[in-house]
Amino acid sequence: MSKKKKNPKRAGSRHSTVGQHTRQGKSLIPPMSTIPNLPLTSWLDQRLPEFLWAGLLLARIGRASTLTVFRGVALAVHGLASIPKTLDVTQTGISALPQSVQSVVLTALTSSCILKRTLRPLLLLEDLPARNAWENAIGLQPEEDDWMDLRDAVICILDPQSEAATDSRWVRVLVKVVAGELVLPSQELVEELKDYPLRGDLHKVRPMIRATEGALSAATGLASSGWAEAFWQQCWRDTQCEPWGHSKTETMNASSVGTTVETIREVQRRLVEHSMTTATSTGLDAQHDSSFGMAAYSLSILGELVLFGNSSSILGRMGLRSLLEVYLTIAYLTAQRDPHKWQEYRTYGVGQAKLTFLKLDESVSPPPFANLETIEAFANEDMWHEFVPINLGHWDNSNLRNISIEANLKDIYDRYYPWTSGFVHGSWAAARASCFQMCANPLHRLHRILTRSANTLEDVVEDACSLTDEILGVIDQLYPGFPFRVSITSQPSL
Repeated sequence: MSKKKKNPKRAGSRHSTVGQHTRQGKSLIPPMSTIPNLPLTSWLDQRLPEFLWAGLLLARIGRASTLTVFRGVALAVHGLASIPKTLDVTQTGISALPQSVQSVVLTALTSSCILKRTLRPLLLLEDLPARNAWENAIGLQPEEDDWMDLRDAVICILDPQSEAATDSRWVRVLVKVVAGELVLPSQELVEELKDYPLRGDLHKVRPMIRATEGALSAATGLASSGWAEAFWQQCWRDTQCEPWGHSKTETMNASSVGTTVETIREVQRRLVEHSMTTATSTGLDAQHDSSFGMAAYSLSILGELVLFGNSSSILGRMGLRSLLEVYLTIAYLTAQRDPHKWQEYRTYGVGQAKLTFLKLDESVSPPPFANLETIEAFANEDMWHEFVPINLGHWDNSNLRNISIEANLKDIYDRYYPWTSGFVHGSWAAARASCFQMCANPLHRLHRILTRSANTLEDVVEDACSLTDEILGVIDQLYPGFPFRVSITSQPSL
């Protein structure tokens, strides 16, 4: 039960740690959300459609040629006799330009047959801003296969921090600087922007480009143009969903999952024998009964996971959550070295049986799964239930997290509790993981679609074996002489 070291943050991770969040009541607020007056816009939902023309170029003619076109647009703008201060080269921005300036920009973008063919898929879009101007500049009729080019364009710039998306955002910033609307704080930044991606430290230049473009979007109200939603709605209407089949876990053999049904049964037989040999009387022994009961309960859960094929299901995660609570509870009780704690644990369970009996006894229609006579017998097993108190809180007036800390097992709690508890409580994340799959059509924003049957999830047997072995280890600590474990790799000769 020694505390294990935490793994350091993975190299290259682009996320804040738990420790970097700010606690406000029962909420952990990420660092970015603490920035005052920060307007939020979605790259995928609101801004990506504004860079479709750039995405098409990057996806079809390559980066080098596309950057040349981008620079050509900036040069064309620089050569204007009168440059509008609000000049923007997004899809919506181009539509808002004076006709003479708009013509210059579109001419730079369609200066060759290759460029016209590359941008032709834009004409599939009914609500394309400045559609007539684009039609005149391209001079071609769109074809059905052009939807594939639009798919490729969206895929190309899907990740807002990717090289392609950064390139697309760069041309917008560059044109803003050329137009005089955006003034950078130093000449060095101007040179780095102008000569991108050949000048400066790209680990600094690229984030600067993305941050600047994001600020421009917030300042100009680009997200409220309406074009983005019209684009996604047409894509949804005119193209088909493509279910992205959930990765199915292949059937594993016994050695790879860590145990077998036979091994579990044999360990359970040994547990029963050890329980008999360590019992000191037929009287009530809260520690002995509870500890061996929790161990047997854990073996039963593990057996059901393996025997009935639940280990890759929703129920598998619920079983793992139960095993976690059993382990933390038995470890906590053992660490307390207080016989009264064991009695409190047992009395709490009896009280829950009493509460259940009283509630169901008053019910007009008790649930079929609950045997009222059996529950009443449990409530009266240690003493007449009229003397049994009912604890409406936690059995130790605590919670599982605090218990894990007391038992020096917070790392185990953090490892298993958050995700498995979601499956017990039916959280959105659990439903998402179990009953949805992603649509592989990028024109549908990689949205989620229901599956006809629950997804096969990652197998929990290895983790379940690990927790069960820890529980069996506590039994050996309390009542020495029980070396048996369920994991095959740690299994002694039986």
